[in-house]
Amino acid sequence: MTPPDHSTNSFMSEFTQLHSIKNQNNSIRSPFSLSSTHLNQYNLISKNFTSPTNIFPLIYEKQVILECLYTKDSIAYGTIRVHNLNYNKNVFVRLTYNEWKTFNNIQAYYLTSYSNNNTDVFIFEINLAKFNNNDDKTKLKRILFAICLQTMGKEFWDNNQQSNYVLDVILKDDRYITK
Repeated sequence: MTPPDHSTNSFMSEFTQLHSIKNQNNSIRSPFSLSSTHLNQYNLISKNFTSPTNIFPLIYEKQVILECLYTKDSIAYGTIRVHNLNYNKNVFVRLTYNEWKTFNNIQAYYLTSYSNNNTDVFIFEINLAKFNNNDDKTKLKRILFAICLQTMGKEFWDNNQQSNYVLDVILKDDRYITK
């Protein structure tokens, strides 16, 4: 899905440009790593996400919303739209691969502002190469995540109406990893 204001090519072009700039200094560090040969066997898939059609009432009510989620191979890219309540803000993705026993935060990066509706857009990347259960590589079946906006001493969450957003980890031949 693409944000209402962007085509897929525009979104990916902007994301790639910003990511290449940020990637050098802000790489995500995680205690989990997949070997490149193991990583090539899996894809990330989001079956249940659909971009909201009329996002502005939701943004003004919730202050933060996952606007777009796009998966390609073992990487998920997303856009987050936030109500511009204050110039100083922190936007991140909180995710887990083990049902919230542990979690990691991935920083989202500012992309653009829309003054006509007082919203900002942030982008993020979830890369499967950053996650792995070192005991058994096949245990990584799905990644749950939620979006957070921190501003003015408050936190606002989008957790898919308390269901979490889900990225399934599947074998490249489209067979789900058995539980």
